[in-house]
Amino acid sequence: MRAPKLILIRGDGNDGTTYPLDAPDVTLGRTHADIAFPDDHALSATHCTFSMVGETLHVRDEGSTNGVFLRVHAPTALSDGQLFLCGEQVFRFERYRAIPVTIGDDGAVFGGTPVAPWRFRVVQLLSGGHTGLAFCARKRSMTIGREDCDINFYQDPYISHYHSRLEERGGQFILTDLDSRNGTFVRIAEQAALQPGDHLFIGRQLLRVDDGDAAA
Repeated sequence: MRAPKLILIRGDGNDGTTYPLDAPDVTLGRTHADIAFPDDHALSATHCTFSMVGETLHVRDEGSTNGVFLRVHAPTALSDGQLFLCGEQVFRFERYRAIPVTIGDDGAVFGGTPVAPWRFRVVQLLSGGHTGLAFCARKRSMTIGREDCDINFYQDPYISHYHSRLEERGGQFILTDLDSRNGTFVRIAEQAALQPGDHLFIGRQLLRVDDGDAAA
């Protein structure tokens, strides 16, 4: 069995540079890494490490700012605060939490738009770490896409018409990709096992895992 490798996916969707993972640990990052992308400022200096554990390849986030995102192939449970990607949109999933009542110095309750009950919400994260729009789900499910969904991003060319669905199911909140063209990606917590064919978003780089047995 040959060593696994990473294949960079170019902007046109074709395969680019191949990076063999032929050492016990191979780091990826902006500068201090075996595989370096010095022009990608979304990467940390040492962003993540690829390692073989037995016969299985793993990726470990080295405390990076922007994390490692893995494309989902099956319905996936999200934890509170977990980030995920659809097209060029970055979202944070949040379970319902009571909003504390704020009282002013004069003893009056602060007035604002009435808050309708919601089950969970999806918060858009903008470049620079700023918070964008928040989408509150009052039903058990919410769809994300370009058109005819609960959340629509018609100007995002990388989002499919029906891209993904987030739903409450048996006390869990499940994210499902709806056979989108470019996939739905979830940020890993610390470490994840990888299989041949898996896709990763790391910084601004899209990479595919190859088992190394195919002809170069």
